[in-house]
Amino acid sequence: MNDEDLLILFSGGADSTLLLELAKKLGFKPFCLLIDYGQKHIEELSFAINYLGEAHINWQAVKLTGLNVDSGLTGDGEKGKYEGVSVYHVPGRNTIFLSLAFSVAESRGISQIWYGPDFSDRTNLFPDCYQEYVVKINELFKVAGSQIITVYAPLLGFTKEMVLKMLDSFGVDRSKLFSGYGAFT
Repeated sequence: MNDEDLLILFSGGADSTLLLELAKKLGFKPFCLLIDYGQKHIEELSFAINYLGEAHINWQAVKLTGLNVDSGLTGDGEKGKYEGVSVYHVPGRNTIFLSLAFSVAESRGISQIWYGPDFSDRTNLFPDCYQEYVVKINELFKVAGSQIITVYAPLLGFTKEMVLKMLDSFGVDRSKLFSGYGAFT
């Protein structure tokens, strides 16, 4: 078994970086999972790898090929393709990511997964960033494996501005972060 006791879906952006910093402050031994899903902003993975290297955090990258899902972040890059959700909505993205994280966590003996939606994601209409989604994915994961693995979204009550202020209070250099949605302010 490994020493890590927490798996973080890590992108190199503000939310996942805050999760990592919180986990370290709380005494967790995090392991990070990075996912190349054909995103247009692939450079986020370089930022993530550099950040994790400097922080001496163990990580694994997974590459999805052939997904061919069109959205503002993947495929044709067309924003606003799907009605009633964010222009950056990638159908099934967090369900795919959390399923991969579940598999890695189970194989490593890790019983909790953190991912980084914040309240701004809810107000910007990412349906897989709602508290209801977290409840339902946990119901599924209770019966999906050999051990109970719980998904948490610790930042759901935080706005993006709050996330950035917390990162500043932790002394995180914003130039070491990447956002596929635009520059950090």
